[in-house]
Amino acid sequence: MTQIYNWLYEYISPIFGYIMLGIYKLIGGFGGYGFALILFTIFARCLMLPTAITQLKGMAKQQRLAPKIRRIQERYAGNQQKIQEETQALYQRESYNPMSAGCLPMLIQMPLIIGLFGVMYNPLRYALGIGVGEIETITNIFKEVASASSNSDLSSLVASKANERYYPMYIIQHFSEIKSALVQSGEVSASTIGAIEEFVADKKFELFGLQLGVKPSYKTPNIYWAIPILSGLTSLFQSVLMQAQQKKANPAMASNPASGCMTIFMPLMSVYFTFLFPSGIGVYWIVSNIFSTVQSSVIKKLNGPQREIAKLMIKETAERRSRENSIKRTVDYKK
Repeated sequence: MTQIYNWLYEYISPIFGYIMLGIYKLIGGFGGYGFALILFTIFARCLMLPTAITQLKGMAKQQRLAPKIRRIQERYAGNQQKIQEETQALYQRESYNPMSAGCLPMLIQMPLIIGLFGVMYNPLRYALGIGVGEIETITNIFKEVASASSNSDLSSLVASKANERYYPMYIIQHFSEIKSALVQSGEVSASTIGAIEEFVADKKFELFGLQLGVKPSYKTPNIYWAIPILSGLTSLFQSVLMQAQQKKANPAMASNPASGCMTIFMPLMSVYFTFLFPSGIGVYWIVSNIFSTVQSSVIKKLNGPQREIAKLMIKETAERRSRENSIKRTVDYKK
């Protein structure tokens, strides 16, 4: 599993990274990396639009099949095995995959999300356009300075290998503490040092006064708590909206206690994870939640379950008539 994650991270991140770099250059650095990150998140969510539409169509078909499923449950009440067998047979006849209304679209998104993480972790490469080799040199100097620093906040950043992917963020965050070492090394070009210095001085790595490389601390309440709180609230709103849509599609499934637990569990997990990652990742989750909620509402309005059900009914009627005509032709031929 780790190998798959690393492969996706290594090969998908650069693809999205050059798009991020293009967005940052297109806006001329306006609003800094944070604003570019918001635009990039919206772009990424638009890429995932087909999975959102697939999920909506799956929910529409689920809603269409709900009465038939209820009849199966009533007919074979108390015989769970028979209910499962008949339900699966119904799904096969209707060419319906329950995953299309639930987990499958989310699973399809995972490679994209892993690639997005790689983009957000590396503003040196995907905002400033610094080469991989020079970033590696800067990183080595950063590790040397941080390891020898008496500043516990700085030295703790290199104490764990788990933080290695965040180094480009930390380099920007602590640039003033490593600048002299970069200059003295003679291994980093003056133009690169100047570009990073300007990026930091112009607060390009901030959003509404928040450093995107700072990780919110659950031990110390401060302004950075706004990131996990907003992430949790937007995730909760999205979960409640999805729960309401599922209730319409399949009341039996929506009334399942496990479904209600997930409505609470996902926002709590969102809060937990945003405490584990730098604030830039939290910004991605917040914008993604908001955009997904708006996107879902628009798709539902333009191409909602009722319209999809109508399309399915038309299709089923056409298929039924086709079968009836085929049978009639066969009978007439035999006569």
